[in-house]
Amino acid sequence: MNRTQSQRVGQMAGDDKADPPMDAGRHRFVGLIRHSPGLLGLAVATAILSAALSVAPFWLVYRIAQELYAPQPDMDQVWRLAGWTLAALALRWAAMAVSHTLAHHGAFSIQHRLRLAVARKLGRVPLSFFSARGRGGLRRALTDDVNGLEGFLAHMLPDAVAAVVVPLAALAVLFAVDWRMALAAVAPLPAALAAQALLMREATQRAGEWNALQLKIADQVGEYVRGVQVVKSFGLDSRSFSSLAEVIRGAAAWVADYARVSARGWLVYTSLLSSNLLLVAPLGVWLLTQGSLDIPTFFLFLLLAPAVLQPLLRLTFALGEQSQRAQALANINAVLAEPALQDKPDCAAPEGPMDIEFLDAGHRYGDRLALDGVTFCAGAGRLTALVGASGSGKSTLLRLLPRLYDVSAGRVRVGGRDVRDWPLDALLAQISVVFQDVFLFHGTVADNLRLARSDATAAQLESAARAASAHDFIMALPLGYETVIGERGARLSGGERQRLSIARALLKDAPILLLDEATASVDAENEALVQDALSSLCRGRTVLMIAHRLHTVMQADRIVVMEQGRVAGQGSHAELLSGCAAYQALWRDHEAARDWRLDAKGEQA
Repeated sequence: MNRTQSQRVGQMAGDDKADPPMDAGRHRFVGLIRHSPGLLGLAVATAILSAALSVAPFWLVYRIAQELYAPQPDMDQVWRLAGWTLAALALRWAAMAVSHTLAHHGAFSIQHRLRLAVARKLGRVPLSFFSARGRGGLRRALTDDVNGLEGFLAHMLPDAVAAVVVPLAALAVLFAVDWRMALAAVAPLPAALAAQALLMREATQRAGEWNALQLKIADQVGEYVRGVQVVKSFGLDSRSFSSLAEVIRGAAAWVADYARVSARGWLVYTSLLSSNLLLVAPLGVWLLTQGSLDIPTFFLFLLLAPAVLQPLLRLTFALGEQSQRAQALANINAVLAEPALQDKPDCAAPEGPMDIEFLDAGHRYGDRLALDGVTFCAGAGRLTALVGASGSGKSTLLRLLPRLYDVSAGRVRVGGRDVRDWPLDALLAQISVVFQDVFLFHGTVADNLRLARSDATAAQLESAARAASAHDFIMALPLGYETVIGERGARLSGGERQRLSIARALLKDAPILLLDEATASVDAENEALVQDALSSLCRGRTVLMIAHRLHTVMQADRIVVMEQGRVAGQGSHAELLSGCAAYQALWRDHEAARDWRLDAKGEQA
């Protein structure tokens, strides 16, 4: 991840409303830390104090030992030094507690801001962004990667500070006492640093490989979980999902290879961190025999020499964590750097009739042309139906209107203005959508209805539900409108979910209504109820609807026939039936499907 990317992440953590890059600094995490400088700055300062104080008791105990070994010990001085030792220990633990508390508060603050920034960006990007990325990667950026930053900032940052300060403080004490022994204590340091550099280089180089494997596993596991109903229905098991099994085997092989390659280097490194006692102890014994070293000094070096090198182990863990978190920041930045839909919030929304016009509109999904030169008008207050074979571009047309996608050619106009020139919030306020695949959130019935209008009263909820033929089944639920309906409305039938969706659209009361085959997935009994609800919903609105059952659109004011992304014909049912070959073929297929049945032998009659 380069500096500009890091800075963008840092800015989004602190400013949820702006996307432009900024000049934050040189280091990977400075863009984040600068948005909680008070908390994290104090956390680092108290971590430094705590680390320095961890060496103080060794020095004070050494001074006590010197006093006790003196020909005439000064016991008052001994007790004073003992008191200072206890005070240093207490102050050290207090500073450590304050450091970790402040670091957690600062990390949680950054995490909160960053998650809001990612969530807001996901709400502003076009739908094509989600189509081009796996759900596992997006879920990881929003949850796992953001959560991982808290661990680094709250835990690894104080540890890294301590891992630098403690050796420096220990060396200062040791050199002040005896430079010869201090040199022995620090002698393995160059070799240990070289070994650490090699380990970190290997870890950094392979961090991207591990991240890619984790993203693949997340995507494949998500697909397996979503398809578990098919797995069980066909008596399959996880081995039937060869892609998932292959990715897991690949991850296991990668871990085994990484462990094999790094094991020897890690063994050398950890051995070096403990090796200075092998130099300090023999040298101390020799100096004792020569009479140039006293016993208190010898024991001070035995106790404090490990503090010169062993904290480097914590520093290694912190640096390894940093390389992982750098990849996490790159994942988050990939979301934050995605261009948002262009908005013009300062423009005034048009007033008057809400005619819908597609003018030579085109759209591509990557290299595939989905719409080409589509031109027609859906008059205000009228019902316009879109018909055609699957894949002809009907759903894409509907998604251009609320700017779930933007046209790649031509224009889409509402109320005489290009939708790209509307304030986005104002445009969406004009539109209600009822999709074939209804999405309901895990919450109560009332919560799901109030997505359309957050301030709706109980009476307004009931009125919309009655108009959508939903009130009766809602009241039959255990807690009525306060019943939790489960993820994606799992506790409701397809027809009930569809009627809730219609009630939600009624509650919004927008002048434009988009219907994407709202009755396709319901049974005959529910279809009648849904049709009644749709009749209430369509009254007095500009309606653009997709239909595969042609008998449901025979009375439409205008029917637009789509064929391979183009308009094959438009007009009334009678006009198209007499003059549009594509519509005539659709009608013949529709009539044949209505008459199709099986006889008693299971053969087509």
